[in-house]
Amino acid sequence: MDLYWPLPPEEPRIAYLKSYKGEGDFRKSGFFDAIFGAPFAPRLQKPYGVFARGEKIYVTVAGSSIVAIFDLKEQKVTYLGDKGSGRLSLPLGIAVTADNRIFVSDGKLKRVFAYDENGNIKLAIGKKDEFKNPSGIAINEELGRLYVADSYMHSVLVYSLKGEPLFQFGGRGYQDGEFNYPTNVAVDKRNGNVYVVDTQNFKVQVFDKDGKFLRKFGEVGDKPGNFARPKGIGIDSEGHVYVADAAFDNIQIFDENGQLLLFIGSAGEDPGYFQLPAGIYVDAKDKVYVVDSLNGRIQVFQYLSDKWKKENPDELKKYQLK
Repeated sequence: MDLYWPLPPEEPRIAYLKSYKGEGDFRKSGFFDAIFGAPFAPRLQKPYGVFARGEKIYVTVAGSSIVAIFDLKEQKVTYLGDKGSGRLSLPLGIAVTADNRIFVSDGKLKRVFAYDENGNIKLAIGKKDEFKNPSGIAINEELGRLYVADSYMHSVLVYSLKGEPLFQFGGRGYQDGEFNYPTNVAVDKRNGNVYVVDTQNFKVQVFDKDGKFLRKFGEVGDKPGNFARPKGIGIDSEGHVYVADAAFDNIQIFDENGQLLLFIGSAGEDPGYFQLPAGIYVDAKDKVYVVDSLNGRIQVFQYLSDKWKKENPDELKKYQLK
C-alpha cells in the first residue's frame, strides 16, 4: 500500500518511500533464515542527525557514539568515529561537503570534527570553552561556511570550512535574533538564508547568510502550526520548510513565510509515524530524510514537486486517483 499526504481528493504532495534501521536492511536471506528466521539485527540506537547525498545516507547515532553511513549502491553500512583519535562521544549534527569531508558536532567533547571517507580526522574545530554544546550544523558550500547551533551558548557560530572562526549571532533572550536553546540549523540553497530552530522559544527564526534577522514563525501551543518541542529542520528546492516536533511526533511543513501547508505523522511505529523525531535533511532531489529516534530508524519521503512529476510520470501514476 502506497502512503502519501494529503489524502484524496486533494493532490498528493508527500510520499513515503522507505525506512533504514541498520545492517539488517542489506542482509540477504539464506536457506537457514527460511528455517530458523533471520538473525536479530539491532536498530540504530538513538539516532539524532542526518545528511544525504547521492547514494549515501549519513546518520549520527548518539546512543552508540558513532556515525553510520548507509551506502545504498554498495548495499552496506560502515561506521566512523568508533576508533583511535577520531573516537566520538556524543555525535549530534552532521553535514558533508561535495569533496566528501564529513563534519560532525560532538556535544560532549564540545568540538566539531571533519573526517575523510576512511574515518580519519582532518580537522578539529573548537578550543577550550569555544563551544558549550554544539548540536545542529549546516554548510553553505558556495560561501565555504559552516554554521553551528550551540544550544547552551544560545548562539549560532560560523566558521570557514578550514575551521577559521568568522562570526556568531544570537545570545540568550526572547526578542528577534535572540535564542533560548537553539538545536538545529538549515541553509536554504536558493539564497543562503539560515533557518534556526529556537526550541525553547517555540519558533523558527530566519536570517540572511551573515546573521541578519529576517523573520520568524511559530509559537507555543497544541494547534496545527504551533510548536511544543521543535527539533529538526530542512528546506526543499522550492523553499518549503520541514520542522520535526518531538512532542507532537510529527513533521509540519510550512511555506517560506511560515504558513502551515501540511503535517504528517503522529505517535506510532508504522511507516509515516514517529517517536521523538529529531534531525531532518532534504537532498537535491527533494527526498526528505527524517530521524525517527526512539523507533531507531531513518524514514525517507519524497516531495512530489512539479519538477519531480515531470521527471517521474510513471511513479506519479500510483499516487493519482483512479
